This record gives sequence, C-alpha cells and structure tokens, in this order.
Amino acid sequence: MRQLFEKLEAKGISPDAFYMLWSIREKIKPTVIAMFLGVRTLKKLAYVDAEGNITETGNALLDYVAGPKDDSVPIDEVSNIDKYLCIFPKGKLPSGKPARVNKKNIDDAFKWFRKNYDYEWDVILQATLYYIETYEKTNFMYMRNSQYFIRKQNTDRSWDSELANYCEIIINGDEEDNTPHFSEKVV
Repeated sequence: MRQLFEKLEAKGISPDAFYMLWSIREKIKPTVIAMFLGVRTLKKLAYVDAEGNITETGNALLDYVAGPKDDSVPIDEVSNIDKYLCIFPKGKLPSGKPARVNKKNIDDAFKWFRKNYDYEWDVILQATLYYIETYEKTNFMYMRNSQYFIRKQNTDRSWDSELANYCEIIINGDEEDNTPHFSEKVV
C-alpha cells in the first residue's frame, strides 16, 4: 500500500484525484468523493481534457501506478522465494504432505500475499525461520507446508495467512523466550 501512495506523491496527485481518474477510465461513478472537485483537479493537471476524457498523460499515470501488465514475479523476489523454500525441511511432514511444494504454487501464493500484506522480505524470512524453529521442537507435527503457511483457504472460502501472523510476531517482538521450562509430574 505504501508503494501506491509513494507513486502518487511522486506524480503530484492526491489519492482522491487518482480515484476519480480511475473511475473515469472504468466508467463508474465514484460515491465517496465530490466529482466536480476531482474533475477540476484532473483538468488542471492535464490528466483529463476539457470534455472530461482521459488524456494520454492520464492513461500513462494509471498504467504507471498499476505497474507492469504481466503477472511475472520480479527477479529479486525469485531469489527470496528460493531462500523461503530452503528454510522448510526437505521431505514429507508427519501429515504425509511434502514440506516444500512446487515453486510455481509458491509464486502464486506470494502474489496473493503481496497484494494483501505489506511486509518486507527480511521480516517474511525471519517469520518463516521462527515458524520452522517452533515446529521443529515437536518434530514438525501439525506444521503447514510451504504453500499453506503463506495462504490457506478456509471452509467458508475466505483466505487465511499464518505467515502474516508470524510476521506480526516478528515486528512486535513477541517471540517466545527460549529459556527452558521445568515441570514436575504430579502423581
């Protein structure tokens, strides 16, 4: 989300004006902002002509903010995805599922993750390492595989991300202390 606002700020356009421009291109009527103010601003910035049609500059801005049209994963993300997969153990989990899944499935899962969450790669990798270390203590019992850790569909068709939860743990510094706990058996 931060990247969107940085792009808008770099081009000198407010989020409201950008929303108005996008609404004109998509041929929908915005309901949460005043149209006349937005159109006037867009005309002033030359993103819309006198008749209210999007100019080439306006289309270029929409394309710039939207990013590349292809769905390819950037090269630096590919190496991070490789690092991510290497954190997971080789072989199968106690559930019988492979711990590491196909890289294409991971690419798709991370595309979804990046659209929904704004965590840096170092946080993602730290969270993954912490997750694996947590389950290593129990011989990986009930641990999710590399794909389901990123996202898993619930029975109500909504998506859940254990990775996002662990990223929050890393950011907030809520990791468990690794001090040994002593317990006594009561008979």
